[in-house]
Amino acid sequence: MRDPEHETPHGETPYSPTSLLRALTANPYSVAPLRPQEHPAAEAAPPDNRYTRTITLLLALVLGFAVAVSVLDLRHEAAAEDSPRALLEAEVRQTRTEAEVLEDRRAELEEEIAGAQAAVLEVGDTGAAERLGAFEAAGTGVSLAGPGIVLEIDDSAPLPASPGVSTGTVNRVTDGDLQLSVNGLWAAGAEAIAVNGQRIGPTTAIRTAGSAVLVDFHPLSPPYRITALGDPQQLRTGFEDSAAGEHLKEISSRYGIRRSWEEAEDLAVPARSIGTLREAAVIDEGGEAASETVPTAPQPAPSTAATRGSEEDSP
Repeated sequence: MRDPEHETPHGETPYSPTSLLRALTANPYSVAPLRPQEHPAAEAAPPDNRYTRTITLLLALVLGFAVAVSVLDLRHEAAAEDSPRALLEAEVRQTRTEAEVLEDRRAELEEEIAGAQAAVLEVGDTGAAERLGAFEAAGTGVSLAGPGIVLEIDDSAPLPASPGVSTGTVNRVTDGDLQLSVNGLWAAGAEAIAVNGQRIGPTTAIRTAGSAVLVDFHPLSPPYRITALGDPQQLRTGFEDSAAGEHLKEISSRYGIRRSWEEAEDLAVPARSIGTLREAAVIDEGGEAASETVPTAPQPAPSTAATRGSEEDSP
């Protein structure tokens, strides 16, 4: 039931929507403020509960302590000797040590075999030792030394920021770049080639595995030093005038791949590990082979010096 004292001339109460809108339109400054007794400040403000604040503080302290303990436990576990990372590192070190021991043993056995082989050849045909030496030199079975050049190829320096390129980006030397460079040196007349100490032979494979370049499954890291034996001037001139030289110039100017030349009169390339025995013959009591076999000495050629596979790689 309406109170006549609070009705407006239009039959509205001060609390009806139309009355409030009409009052704002007529004179906004005449609208009466809220009465404290109708809307007490105690009801509008949140209650000041010290118990709630204490519980919240305790929960925050407990949560922070739990996080700190978890972080310390994780750090201790990562640094512990029995952590997975430490175990893997120890296993890697042990495997490398075993590989080095086996490599030393292999070298010792190769020396013993070479000594026994030389002793047998001295008793038999006098020209057999010379022929064997020629075959071993052609098949990368012995180390060689002499004049030549060293072509060093390295990744680009960190590139500055540019559209589409983030700061610190490095252009890498690919296996295709090394293949072209090695084949270019063969074509220029190289007599023997090694890349970072790995001898290149007729069946050598240069491939990429992840971010590493493999030469006969040996991972190499930049800079890549390609040592080639032969006439230094002829090798450099022949290489720079070939398609391999043009390719190297292009990637140097376009991608920032670094390259340098070095000529020397006393370079050395190591011997390559002896591969699988492919042919053999039984010697009778008279020193003659039971069946005549004439092995063909592998001749390094530009097209086979670095195995390319079924398709040519591109940088």
